[in-house]
Formats: sequence, structure tokens, C-alpha cells
Amino acid sequence: MFINRFHGFGQNWKNRIRLAAIFLLAAVIFVAYVKRRGDLKGYVAAGAAVLSGADIYADTEPGLNNWPPFFSLVCVPLALMDKVSPRLTAGLWMIVDYILLWFVLSLVTRLVYGRNLAFRAQGSGIPLASAGVLVPLLLTFPYILYHMLYHQVNLLIFLLALGGLVIQANERPLSGGIALGAAAAMKVMPIAFIPYLAYRRRWRAAFYAVAAAAAFSLSPILVFGWRRFWHYAGSWLQICAHNNWGAGNANQSLYAMWDRILGHGLVPFIMQGPYDLPMSHEPRVTLAWGLTLAVTALVVLFAFRGLSPAGSTCALVEWSVIFLISAVFGPVGWKHYLIVLILPNAMLYAAWRSRDIDSRTRRIAGAILLVCFLLGVSASRDLVGKSLADRLQSGSVVTDAALIMFAGLLWFRRRLYVRKFPRLNPVDPLAEAQIRSLPAR
Repeated sequence: MFINRFHGFGQNWKNRIRLAAIFLLAAVIFVAYVKRRGDLKGYVAAGAAVLSGADIYADTEPGLNNWPPFFSLVCVPLALMDKVSPRLTAGLWMIVDYILLWFVLSLVTRLVYGRNLAFRAQGSGIPLASAGVLVPLLLTFPYILYHMLYHQVNLLIFLLALGGLVIQANERPLSGGIALGAAAAMKVMPIAFIPYLAYRRRWRAAFYAVAAAAAFSLSPILVFGWRRFWHYAGSWLQICAHNNWGAGNANQSLYAMWDRILGHGLVPFIMQGPYDLPMSHEPRVTLAWGLTLAVTALVVLFAFRGLSPAGSTCALVEWSVIFLISAVFGPVGWKHYLIVLILPNAMLYAAWRSRDIDSRTRRIAGAILLVCFLLGVSASRDLVGKSLADRLQSGSVVTDAALIMFAGLLWFRRRLYVRKFPRLNPVDPLAEAQIRSLPAR
């Protein structure tokens, strides 16, 4: 864990200007995106199907509901609210997103700097407008903006998963396991943390996470009954098995990358693939994906060798690695999945600004942040134009950014473990941080 000692936050007027700019940007995004429906349309449709007794998959628009049955129950309040006013639903959803983002930032700030997040520069809290918070937020902003644009649910999933990891690290395996299980029941990606917890011998947390995921996943039986629930479960598994998401340039998953190259023969960055590109179902694609996953598993097991005390810096790096695997290594990986980069961005930024880490490590940490950010923003149509952005996305530029961060995190963990840096103290007028050594578990 990183701990900060603050000697001042600079001039108050500078903090106020930054804070005002943040709120102005949030207001502009709210006004621009509140009129859009995005995936909120699917959430409302799923909840409405539950209320009306219709089939949550067959009686909704094809491709609209791709989530587990439990998630349809979670969407019922949205369907009720939408009956009052669709604009009200979108507005409240965006407000909730801002609240969730605040809690995510607060949790990451607490993990990296050991201090609570605050609006103003006073007391022991870290102000929102400080460089230690604002820079990682800006580095992750392309994915956060995409999340807001399509009214996604991933901030909630990320907060539940990360919060569950923190809670179990604080020796509360039941509460932590329940949070992780709830996240996995809504969206499968956090399930990747269960084998990780078992690998780290956090047996009780892993058991409670499995039990909670099973309980939440089976809870729709109380609403639908056994027969209808198993029918829904089978429908959802068929959706997953048929890869209905396609391999178009918006899908930045590892599987879609191989499908574009091996299945459709698209040369990365030379040939531009369409947005609507069906999965080729070419056996070579599945083989290449499987081999990549196998090699990745071996690399991760090798890199994770040695002690990693719960809540330590090494543990935070490992959590970041698993978050990245869950985001892009599956059959589907939309850009907004990479909001999970806010945790590694904050850690590597703290390392880059550290006075107690050697210059080579700092330079490489800064280079990783810069390269990943540039690759991420290069996929923005508003910045580089639709044609170039689509060509870069067809070449899996966002996947490349995630893989570079993945490799960089494994390297960074090794540097931390081998050199045993005593402190991570950023040269930042707003903050200082150091590593706290925790007893091995």
C-alpha cells in the first residue's frame, strides 16, 4: 500500500479552477449524453420483460439482452422508472455513474496513497483536483467517456469487484466474497478472481465468492420458477456459445483480434474491417486463442511467484493484471471494459513520480502510461477521424494498449519484488507516497 504525507496543496485558487473545470466537463457530458439510450435500452427491455412475464431473451429485440438472468432482475427498477420518463431514467443513471466513479476514485486513492479522496485541499484527504488523482483519471478518460456514452454498467461491476478484493484483504472474507459474487452474477468477468484467490490461498474468500455467485445466479428461481429459470439459463448459455457479439472493429477482445486476422484475413493496420463483422467460427481462431490463454496463464503463474501479502503493492499489481485479463482476454471486449485501467494508471503514475525508485524504473513506468494512453485515444473518431479510427481498431490498437499494460504490470511487479523498494515517494507538490510493508499471509 502507498501512504502519503501532504505538505500542502498549492494555491487554493488553482485547486478551485481545476475543480470547476472538472464539474464543467461533467455537466457538458451529462447534457450531451442524457439524450442517448445506449445499452440502457437493453437494461430497460430486460426489466420490462420480467415485469410483463415475457421471455427475457426471446421476447426482447435480438441481441439486446445478453446478460445472465439475475441481471434482468436487477434491471426491474430501471423499467419501472422508464415508465415515468425515459429521460429521467437516463439522467438518474448518469448521476449514479458519477457517484460510482467518485467511489471508485476514492477506493483507488485509498489503495495507492493511503488517504481518502476529498473535494477540497484540506485536512488529510487528497483533493480531487490534485495531480495524483487527476492524471490517472485523465489517462483513463477515453474509456470512461465511452462508458458514459453508452450508459454502461461496468463502473458498478468494477466497484463491487475491487471493493470485494479490498474487503477480503482486510480479513473480512465473507463480505468480500459476497461483493465479488454479486459482481460475477451480473457480469461473468469478475469470476476470474476466484481462481486467483485460491492461488493466493485466500480459501475462505474464494469459497464465499463461489457461494455468493451461485446464490445470486440461482435467485431468479424465486421469481421465475425452476422450469422457466433453467430455460433462461440455457438461452443465455446459447448466446454465449454462439459469440453473437461479432468480430467487428469495435470488439477489442483477444478472440476478436485473432478472428479478424486468421478468420477473415485482415492485415492489422493495413486493411479496415467493418463494424458489423460476424465471427468466422474458423477452428484456427479458437486454437490460437486457446494457445494464447495457455501461454498467458503460464506467464502469470511465473510472474506471480513469491509472497504477495494481502493489500500490499504487489497484490494491487496482481489485481490489476486479473482485471485486464477479464476485460480483453475473452470473446468480447468493448472499450469501456478498460475503465479498470484507473488502478494501474494510478500506481504507475505514483511510481513515475517517486523519488525512491531508480530512474530506469521511473522512465519505463512513464513510458508505459504514455504509450497506452496514446494508443487508447488513437481509437477516438472525434480526434483522428472515423476512417483512421476504424482502421486502427481493426488492427486491435486498444487490445495492444491492454497487452502493453499487462506486460508492464508484470515487469513492475517483478521490480517491486526483487528490489524491495522501501518507499514510493512521488516528486509532486501535492502528495508524497511510500510503500508500507505488510506481514506475509
